[in-house]
Amino acid sequence: MSDGLVLRGGTVLSASGWLSQCDVQIAAGRIVALGGAAGAGGEGLDARDHLVVPGFVDVHVHGAGGAMFENGCDDAVARIRAALPRFGVTGVTATIATLPPERLRAAVAAIARAAAEGGGTRLLGIHLEGPFLNPQRCGAQAAAWMRAPSLGEVQALQRASGGLIRLITLAPELPGALELIAALRGQGIAVAIGHSDASEDQMLAAVAAGATHITHLFNAAAPLHHRAPGLVGTALTDDRLSVEVIADGIHLHRRALDIALRCKPPGSVVLVSDGVAAVGMPDGELELFGVTCVAHDAVRIRATGRLAGSRLTLDRAVRNLRDWFPGTPLERWLRAASAAPAAVVGLGDRFGSIAVGYEADLVVLTRNLEVAVTVVHGRIVYRA
Repeated sequence: MSDGLVLRGGTVLSASGWLSQCDVQIAAGRIVALGGAAGAGGEGLDARDHLVVPGFVDVHVHGAGGAMFENGCDDAVARIRAALPRFGVTGVTATIATLPPERLRAAVAAIARAAAEGGGTRLLGIHLEGPFLNPQRCGAQAAAWMRAPSLGEVQALQRASGGLIRLITLAPELPGALELIAALRGQGIAVAIGHSDASEDQMLAAVAAGATHITHLFNAAAPLHHRAPGLVGTALTDDRLSVEVIADGIHLHRRALDIALRCKPPGSVVLVSDGVAAVGMPDGELELFGVTCVAHDAVRIRATGRLAGSRLTLDRAVRNLRDWFPGTPLERWLRAASAAPAAVVGLGDRFGSIAVGYEADLVVLTRNLEVAVTVVHGRIVYRA
């Protein structure tokens, strides 16, 4: 394939809005021109009767294609990267749940080795969902492996990752958490609050220290109480916080989603999959987070029925929201799967938008929002 690519004649969701019958010209992996007949050079792809949108960025995904980032091996990372383009995912922050120290180091090191390799979905960084979480809100994760916040451990992991850690989820009520939040923000690492029983005061202290994001809103947190708003109430009403939502119809009731969408400004709602190895795979049993799980409509721990990640993909999340909230402009959901997550991890100036100078990570969708073509760094990595 030549280095250049032109997507011709599609309806393009640009940074400024929809452009009809628009060409997108790509060279050296970046967008170099937009408009009618943007250029003649390079390979041409007919995008007429299709939507051309920013590539989906998933900042909370543990695995796909039968593999998990927690596996700590190069083959697992490669399998995940190969599986996700068919769902329009062009970039991820590889998410790692709570693990014992040695296994956690092995997992970040495997991602670091794979990051320089081409092919498939980009590895934009690493999201540590733990180990500094509240065992009382462990969800499907192993409470026995959770531990006290430690800047030293994070620094060692960051060295092992080659500087790829971009997002850390923690519980701010733990001793030492506020000091860690401030230190992480000083090092350019975004901090999310999750798996937490934080009170309103603890939430506000965390935000003052530098926390900016909420991991899977409503899940692994105390329910909203009218006299104790806690994590959920603060997240919904503090515009300094962006929030993740898992729009699979299982993790959240549609009315809970509606509450979040009514409360939060459009750019601060972030679609995530929380996907695990079962994504793109048949139903059946699998081991996740140290326990046996069953993948069917959702992924659940066999012994308890508790949810353990999801089988959701971001293209499905966009279609779900289009169907559930038909009066909302489609671009809100598309930006929630692209520009909003890119901004969470500090990459909104390069990813998540179709504009001149941005990375050429794009998805061509049918009018029914099915993925037809996925482009990463200006190269076609999936074609339906």
